Parts: sequence; structure tokens; C-alpha cells
Amino acid sequence: MITPIANALCGDYSWNEFGPELFLVGLAAVLLAFDCFWKTLPKRVLGMIGALGAFGAAWALAHPLPSAGSVFSCLAALSTGLMLLLAFDYAKVTEAASGEGRYAEGSGEFYVLPLIACAGVSVMAKAQDLVLLFVGLEVLSLSSYAMAGFYRKVPGSVEAGVKYLVMGALSTGFLVLGIAWYFGMTGSFLLEPATLARSLSEQGQLIKGVLLALALLLAAVSFKVGAFPMHVWIPDVYQGAPVPVTSFLSVASKIAGFAALTSIFGAFRVIFAPGMEDVLLTFGCVAAAPLLVGNLGAIPQNDMKRLLGYSSIAQAGFILVLYLFPGSFEGYTGPLVFYLAAYMLATMGAFFALGRVRLARGSNAISAFRGLAVTNPLSAFCVAVFFASLAGVPLTAGFLAKLFSFVAAFQTLTYLPSLAYWLLPVMIVCAAAGFYYYFKVIRAMYWLSPDEDDEPVRVPFATGLVMGICAALIILFGTVWFFVWPGSCA
Repeated sequence: MITPIANALCGDYSWNEFGPELFLVGLAAVLLAFDCFWKTLPKRVLGMIGALGAFGAAWALAHPLPSAGSVFSCLAALSTGLMLLLAFDYAKVTEAASGEGRYAEGSGEFYVLPLIACAGVSVMAKAQDLVLLFVGLEVLSLSSYAMAGFYRKVPGSVEAGVKYLVMGALSTGFLVLGIAWYFGMTGSFLLEPATLARSLSEQGQLIKGVLLALALLLAAVSFKVGAFPMHVWIPDVYQGAPVPVTSFLSVASKIAGFAALTSIFGAFRVIFAPGMEDVLLTFGCVAAAPLLVGNLGAIPQNDMKRLLGYSSIAQAGFILVLYLFPGSFEGYTGPLVFYLAAYMLATMGAFFALGRVRLARGSNAISAFRGLAVTNPLSAFCVAVFFASLAGVPLTAGFLAKLFSFVAAFQTLTYLPSLAYWLLPVMIVCAAAGFYYYFKVIRAMYWLSPDEDDEPVRVPFATGLVMGICAALIILFGTVWFFVWPGSCA
């Protein structure tokens, strides 16, 4: 009796559909047991096993031909695996900042929590209803709070965890209230356009309640995306959290937010139909706000983690513009997935470089990268590729990603010119501003000389391999299209 009612209110799922997520949770439980009962096991081994498990889950999510939700889940699993490799590289700092005793007891959970958080992201991406979306979001959030404040011997990390928790609680409140309004307007938790269309056709006066539900849900998801005004936690939390955790928050958490946003817009697409220009104009303002806040906020930054924090806000603005592509509300996610993949490669690569510089020179400042082209020319080249891609330099994946965003904004000229006339200039100015602050890092590497006491930054083989692969993929994805597009157009 309960199952038919539950299926009517929520989605109809199967256990096979969540095989990779169950594997990640099971692996986390096994690693936690190892940490508990095998005291002499080096903690960093847990990180390596976890990374391999995350990459295995990504492979499973990509085969066979995945759905849109599986693509988001695959990107999240890849970023989690990269984060755990970075944590493996950062093991000594983690043990010193959170471990106790001879065997660094209490630091093993640092390599387990990302797997649980990744399972939460994947559940969010596959959710067909608001109940499962809420469950996935809370699994991700609770794990992230613990990771942000994990370095309990470092006051900045504890502060970051508390700030993240407070803002996250506010976000959860918006989400629960939005779910309540959605259920009140439709009588269901299902994220289906047919459910919303049926309710509006029966009672057209419900449109105001539906718009309120959409606003509340967007406010909640904006916390993960990093969009204005729910972005205020990002600079402080990014600066205080451990470097591996900051990389996870900047990539996997953002992927979770956009996966949820895609599901929500898919259900609400009936209100984005012609005649609802006010809704689209409002969404244009939502996209423009993080562009301005992120780019203007990044210009004066001298701390690399804060710079990447404001960069995350700015990139969220460009990604939001992609939803203006015709068909985006109907499930067309190609440009969005490409942008997130390009962003993941550049950002994770930048954090790998930051981790090594932080360990070698004891600073997160941009000036700590001084003279890297002299002491570590290959690493400097990879870092230059990462930040060139974030800025949108041609022949990088980031250039094509931003090109998609500009095309989406340009296409609004055909159906909503009043939006395009001011959104395009804002995007142009913000893209130009990005060149200034991203190239501050490149300037420090190539124009500043290293201090006399600066030693070469030691880059282990695994870290160098990851940075090299990320840089190569950025260049490959940025150049291969010039050979693919002419043939496809013909």
C-alpha cells in the first residue's frame, strides 16, 4: 500500500540505478573499519585506495552511454578521485593538523568523508524528486562541513567549518521551505514538467505560489553553485579550509549545484515559455550578479585560495548564462557539461600546483609562485595553461567554454533583446577583468625572480602526472574543435 503512494509522490527508482553510489558508501565503510582496527596502517594509503575507488565509480557511471544525471555524477567522481590524490600528497600536513599520537589517530576520516560526499552529489544528480534531492544535498553538506573544519589544530580551518555550517543551515532552510511550497502547489514531490503543468492548467492562480517555490529552491541551490547572494561564505571558507577540501568544494560541490539546478529548471520549464519574459529577465540578473561580484572581488586579491574563491563565483555566472541556450530548460546540457569539465581540469590542476607551492614555501600568496618558471619550468607551464584556460585564452578548453556562454547570451537577441543589450556588455567587461587577475599568477612565475632562499618546488611523480594530464586535456579540448567543427559543418 505504501509503495504505490510513495511512487506517486516521489520517483520510481531501482537498486541497480544507484550501484556506483552504494559502492562508494560501502568503500567508505570499509576504509573507516581499516582506520579503526588497523592502527599501524599509514593513513595516506586510505587516500590512495579511495582515489582508485572514486575513479572506478566514474568509469561505471560513464558506461554504458550515460544519462545527463550520470554525466554530472561522473564528473563529481573524477573530481573526488583527484581530490583524494591531492590529499594523499598532503598527508603529512593533515596528520600534523588533525592527528593525535604516534599513528596520527583521528586523521583517517579525512580520506573517507569525500567518498560519502561524492555519493551525495551523485544522488542529487540522479534525483527525480525533491525528497531524494534533499537527502543527497544533506549527505554532501554534512560531509563538507566536517571536511572544511577538519584541521582542528588550525584556527582558520575551524572558523571555515563554522561559517560553512551556519550558511549551510540557512540554505537548508530555504530548500525545505521551497519543497513545502512546491508540494503545496502540485501535491507531489516529483520534478516533472507534467506535474507542474497539470496543476497550473487546473488552477492558473497558483502561478505566484509556483514562482515563490522556484525562488526558494534557487536560493538553496545558489549556495552550492556560489551565485549571488549566497556566495558570501566562499572566500573565507576557501581560505581557511585545507587545500584538498577547497579543491573539492570548488569543483564537486559546484557540479552538485548545477546538477540540481538542471533538474529544477527541467521541472519548471513550463513557466519559461514565451510570454514569461519577466522570469527570464530576472534569471538574467541572477546570472549577471555573480559575474560582477566574482570578477570585481578577485581583482584586489593576493591570496591564491581567495582568488580561486572569487574565480569560482565568477565562473558560476558564466555557467548560469548557458541556461539561456534554447533547449536548456528541456534537458540540453552539452555546453554546460563541457564548461564544467573544462573548469574541473583547470581548477583541480591549479590546486595541485598550489598544494606543492604551499608545502615548499609555506604560503598561499600569489607571490609564493615567484620565479617558478626558473626553478620548475614544466610546472610553471602547466600552471600557465590552467589559468589561461580559466581566463578564456584561445586554444584552451576554457576559451570554448566561455564562447558557448557568449553564444547563449547572443542568441537572446532573437527572443529577448532587452536582456541581451545589457547582459552582453557585462559579460565582456567581466571576461576582460578575468585576464587581469588570472594573469597575476602567470606574471609572478615568469616576470618575478625567485628569492635567494627559494628552493625548487618538489613535484612528486603522481602530482606531476596529474598536472600534465590536466594541462594536456585542456589544450586538446581547446584545439581539437577547430578540426572537428569544419567537418561537421560540411
